[in-house]
Amino acid sequence: LKSKIANVLFEKGFKKIQKDFEKKQTENILIISLEDLGDNVVKTTSFKILADYYGKENIYIMCRDKWECVFQELGYNVFGIKRLKNPIKNAKYRVDFFKKLNELSFKRVILFEHIGLGDILKYIICDDKIGLCSEINSPYMNKVVKIDDDKTYTLDRQVLLMDQVLNRSFIRDELRPDMREMFKERKYDDIISIGIGASSEQKTLPIKNMSEILKMLSERYPNKKIVLLGNGKKQEYYSKQLIENCSCKNIESYIGKISLIETIRVINDSDFFLGYDSGLSNIAFALRKKYICLFWTDMTVWQHPFDDLKIIKGDGVNPEN
Repeated sequence: LKSKIANVLFEKGFKKIQKDFEKKQTENILIISLEDLGDNVVKTTSFKILADYYGKENIYIMCRDKWECVFQELGYNVFGIKRLKNPIKNAKYRVDFFKKLNELSFKRVILFEHIGLGDILKYIICDDKIGLCSEINSPYMNKVVKIDDDKTYTLDRQVLLMDQVLNRSFIRDELRPDMREMFKERKYDDIISIGIGASSEQKTLPIKNMSEILKMLSERYPNKKIVLLGNGKKQEYYSKQLIENCSCKNIESYIGKISLIETIRVINDSDFFLGYDSGLSNIAFALRKKYICLFWTDMTVWQHPFDDLKIIKGDGVNPEN
């Protein structure tokens, strides 16, 4: 009932925003990217190209609030949207959010999402909306860039969109992400970074299997610090079990101890990164690190097909494989 009331309140509030809206002539461009961390960081080169074309000062990125620190670190104007647990408070927050957003009066809106559902575009007042979509038509876009969800590799989706947005032809290598500009100086030395989290347990190894890998690394690199990275209670528990199983002095958990930006810095400064199919693996990819990804399945849509990356594939059924 609260959710239904909240939806009515929000829709009523947004109608008032539409009624009071006054169109201004601006050069402002809104890029919407509400996906997970990994999906966001693989777009960094595409965003850089758009910023060069439109002017970085004119670019605004709308993302989830927990990732806005990454785009701020890269120097963008950012609107981080959060979701409050109380539906009524969330509805009031969203009315406020979209009021402030629409006051910028955007010249163009780009839905830059690999899945491209586009419902959020309903609440952006603009005459020029373009984005990726698996359907040929969208009620919220002026121009749809059609993708095949099951077959199109993530960077190739960006190629399709960038071709249409900037009216020129791109190739995959041109859009390969690069976040190395984030850090000018090195802070950490002699470390190996290990990303132990993933979006689901299906994508991770059982503790005993990952422990064997960590023991091997500890023996092979006794003078390196092996740092476990991740976030959340599950990963804190997982890391604790790994450390107890390994009993290696040079393995340490940073989970729950450092910020997201500091986690990215650790990966940037490490000799190499090993992890699962996750946001942190995509960060290592975008930082151009030596990279080993324990990929849970043979599905190619999200696997990065570059020769300098090592991807070890599973069978998509048994995590031990």
